[in-house]
Amino acid sequence: MHERTTQRTDSTHVLAAVRELTRLELVTEAVRAALEEVARTASHLLTGLVDKDRGRRYGRPVRLGKNPTRPKTRILAAGDDAYRLLEHLHRHGPGYRPGPQAEALRQILVQHYYRDAGGRLRWRTADDGGLPPSSAAIVSPTTPRPATSATGTSSAGRASPRMSPRRVPPTAPT
Repeated sequence: MHERTTQRTDSTHVLAAVRELTRLELVTEAVRAALEEVARTASHLLTGLVDKDRGRRYGRPVRLGKNPTRPKTRILAAGDDAYRLLEHLHRHGPGYRPGPQAEALRQILVQHYYRDAGGRLRWRTADDGGLPPSSAAIVSPTTPRPATSATGTSSAGRASPRMSPRRVPPTAPT
């Protein structure tokens, strides 16, 4: 008989589950940030879109905790909510110009979801084209640039160009 031990936290399935939850938290936080941005800049566009259920889901910063309930259902619900928000803004706000949080949400959706041949929303996995490399992945809706370290290397360890957001590279004279 073997003595009962605790589950190792570095096992493959545990790491995969944590990665999925981190991605879910990123998507839901991106939806929340985009909703807050639209509420500040063009609140009239949220009329008919935000109801009590969405207010409960995105009304405060997202923290999933140790044992989130129904993560697969929440993954698809967050994706549907995000697509619905962006489509609503496009359809009902002809003069509306998306701010940085709405643009980050759009990019995060492209990174984490796709539509299958039947038009259904699907969560990206390694089997269907996968996710972008970590050097190009957006990891926060508030800083919609791939993560880089203080040394100028990305989270994947490769050097990345570092530029101030306001600085424009010089152009060659024509």
